[in-house]
Amino acid sequence: MTKLIAHELMTLGTASPQIGVDGCRMPSRYLTIDGVAAYQIGYSCGTCGLVLRRQPGAPRGPLSATAVRDRLNAGLDGLDQEVIDAFAARLPRGDYQVMLLDTLPTLVAPGSTDDYFAFDGPAGWRNEEFEYSVDPANAGYYRLDRRRVGDHDELFEFAVPMGDPTELDADVVARYSHAPGRPTAVAFGLLDIEGPWFRRERHWGLFH
Repeated sequence: MTKLIAHELMTLGTASPQIGVDGCRMPSRYLTIDGVAAYQIGYSCGTCGLVLRRQPGAPRGPLSATAVRDRLNAGLDGLDQEVIDAFAARLPRGDYQVMLLDTLPTLVAPGSTDDYFAFDGPAGWRNEEFEYSVDPANAGYYRLDRRRVGDHDELFEFAVPMGDPTELDADVVARYSHAPGRPTAVAFGLLDIEGPWFRRERHWGLFH
């Protein structure tokens, strides 16, 4: 389960961001890095289902965190303004809910029994009369939390790496796994809410 440690609403960003959301190519929305589409992250219809599709030519490397790497490696126990400032200049101008979360990610392969887009998503868009396809994920990702939202909706939380998690450097992974403290990762979060037109229940997808 994801635990919320701290949060604050902040106005951040710049008119020339490195990270963006492109909603001009209807009906799809895309996460962009330096203007290049990295992931399809949603549809404009609101009834088509959650989607996570890596795009051809997507940037593969993480954003540089050199200036605050030592702080992140040691792990944060509260909101750190220096870390926030280091990434804020890459964001589109707007209001952001800045959060520090404690969570345990689980790696998921597309089509596996833990894959939302192979099981939970299709199940939500199926009943006795209708069965609509939900776009399958085409890249590995991590699942975080799943919880009820109100009486009818359900939240599904995902962490999406810019690179292929199966290609991680084993030595680096081992170093972080055995490091003192709990290292902190920084992510840009996007919430998409979708539900089939024939029922009240909706799926909230929080993509980091």
